[in-house]
Amino acid sequence: MRRLICLMLMGMLIAQDLPIGENQHPKVKKPFRLGYHDLRIPDTTDIKGRVIVSFFVDEDGEVTNPEIVDTFNTILNDAIIDRVLAIKFEPAKQNGRPVRVKYSLPILFK
Repeated sequence: MRRLICLMLMGMLIAQDLPIGENQHPKVKKPFRLGYHDLRIPDTTDIKGRVIVSFFVDEDGEVTNPEIVDTFNTILNDAIIDRVLAIKFEPAKQNGRPVRVKYSLPILFK
Protein backbone atom coordinates (compact mmCIF):
# COMPACT_ATOMS: atom_id res chain seq x y z
CA MET A 1 0.00 0.00 0.00
CA ARG A 2 2.85 2.37 0.86
CA ARG A 3 4.53 1.66 -2.45
CA LEU A 4 1.34 2.41 -4.33
CA ILE A 5 0.91 5.75 -2.53
CA CYS A 6 4.58 6.64 -3.15
CA LEU A 7 4.23 5.82 -6.85
CA MET A 8 1.09 7.93 -7.10
CA LEU A 9 2.78 10.90 -5.39
CA MET A 10 5.83 10.61 -7.64
CA GLY A 11 3.57 10.48 -10.70
CA MET A 12 1.82 13.66 -9.56
CA LEU A 13 5.15 15.45 -9.07
CA ILE A 14 6.38 14.38 -12.49
CA ALA A 15 3.13 15.50 -14.13
CA GLN A 16 3.47 18.95 -12.55
CA ASP A 17 6.98 19.43 -13.93
CA LEU A 18 5.97 20.21 -17.52
CA PRO A 19 8.59 21.12 -20.10
CA ILE A 20 9.28 24.86 -20.30
CA GLY A 21 8.04 26.56 -23.45
CA GLU A 22 5.41 24.03 -24.47
CA ASN A 23 2.60 25.25 -22.20
CA GLN A 24 1.92 28.87 -21.38
CA HIS A 25 -0.82 31.21 -20.27
CA PRO A 26 -2.11 33.90 -22.62
CA LYS A 27 0.15 36.96 -22.79
CA VAL A 28 -1.19 40.47 -23.27
CA LYS A 29 -0.15 42.10 -26.56
CA LYS A 30 -2.42 45.16 -26.34
CA PRO A 31 -3.18 46.11 -22.72
CA PHE A 32 -6.42 47.09 -21.05
CA ARG A 33 -6.90 50.87 -20.90
CA LEU A 34 -9.86 52.47 -19.18
CA GLY A 35 -9.90 56.15 -18.25
CA TYR A 36 -12.53 58.15 -16.43
CA HIS A 37 -13.38 59.89 -19.72
CA ASP A 38 -14.48 56.46 -21.08
CA LEU A 39 -17.11 55.94 -18.38
CA ARG A 40 -19.70 58.46 -19.58
CA ILE A 41 -20.46 59.54 -16.00
CA PRO A 42 -20.47 63.25 -15.09
CA ASP A 43 -19.17 62.80 -11.52
CA THR A 44 -16.46 60.16 -11.05
CA THR A 45 -15.34 61.16 -7.54
CA ASP A 46 -17.35 58.44 -5.76
CA ILE A 47 -16.37 55.53 -8.01
CA LYS A 48 -14.74 52.94 -5.77
CA GLY A 49 -15.10 49.20 -6.02
CA ARG A 50 -14.26 46.08 -7.99
CA VAL A 51 -15.61 44.64 -11.22
CA ILE A 52 -14.83 41.09 -12.33
CA VAL A 53 -15.04 40.30 -16.04
CA SER A 54 -14.93 36.74 -17.37
CA PHE A 55 -14.15 35.98 -21.00
CA PHE A 56 -12.49 33.51 -23.34
CA VAL A 57 -9.25 34.02 -25.24
CA ASP A 58 -9.48 32.01 -28.46
CA GLU A 59 -6.76 30.35 -30.53
CA ASP A 60 -6.08 33.64 -32.38
CA GLY A 61 -5.69 35.69 -29.17
CA GLU A 62 -9.05 37.45 -29.58
CA VAL A 63 -11.39 38.09 -26.63
CA THR A 64 -14.77 36.38 -27.00
CA ASN A 65 -17.93 36.16 -24.87
CA PRO A 66 -17.09 38.77 -22.22
CA GLU A 67 -19.51 38.96 -19.31
CA ILE A 68 -19.56 40.87 -16.05
CA VAL A 69 -19.44 38.40 -13.17
CA ASP A 70 -19.49 40.90 -10.29
CA THR A 71 -19.98 44.66 -10.34
CA PHE A 72 -20.60 47.51 -7.93
CA ASN A 73 -22.11 49.88 -10.53
CA THR A 74 -24.07 48.63 -13.55
CA ILE A 75 -23.59 51.93 -15.41
CA LEU A 76 -19.92 51.01 -15.93
CA ASN A 77 -20.62 47.62 -17.51
CA ASP A 78 -20.92 48.74 -21.16
CA ALA A 79 -17.70 50.76 -21.08
CA ILE A 80 -15.82 47.91 -19.42
CA ILE A 81 -17.08 45.34 -21.95
CA ASP A 82 -16.02 47.64 -24.83
CA ARG A 83 -12.52 47.99 -23.41
CA VAL A 84 -12.14 44.27 -22.66
CA LEU A 85 -13.05 43.45 -26.26
CA ALA A 86 -10.16 45.69 -27.37
CA ILE A 87 -7.54 43.65 -25.45
CA LYS A 88 -5.27 41.56 -27.68
CA PHE A 89 -3.52 38.45 -26.40
CA GLU A 90 -0.89 36.04 -27.57
CA PRO A 91 -2.91 32.80 -27.27
CA ALA A 92 -2.36 30.25 -24.52
CA LYS A 93 -0.54 27.13 -25.57
CA GLN A 94 -0.88 23.52 -24.55
CA ASN A 95 1.70 21.08 -25.87
CA GLY A 96 2.94 23.86 -28.12
CA ARG A 97 -0.45 24.42 -29.83
CA PRO A 98 -2.73 27.46 -29.34
CA VAL A 99 -5.86 26.67 -27.29
CA ARG A 100 -8.98 28.51 -26.12
CA VAL A 101 -8.94 29.39 -22.41
CA LYS A 102 -11.27 31.08 -19.94
CA TYR A 103 -9.88 34.16 -18.24
CA SER A 104 -11.12 36.29 -15.33
CA LEU A 105 -9.99 39.89 -15.01
CA PRO A 106 -10.54 41.85 -11.79
CA ILE A 107 -10.72 45.62 -12.31
CA LEU A 108 -10.25 47.87 -9.27
CA PHE A 109 -11.52 51.43 -9.08
CA LYS A 110 -9.86 53.53 -6.38
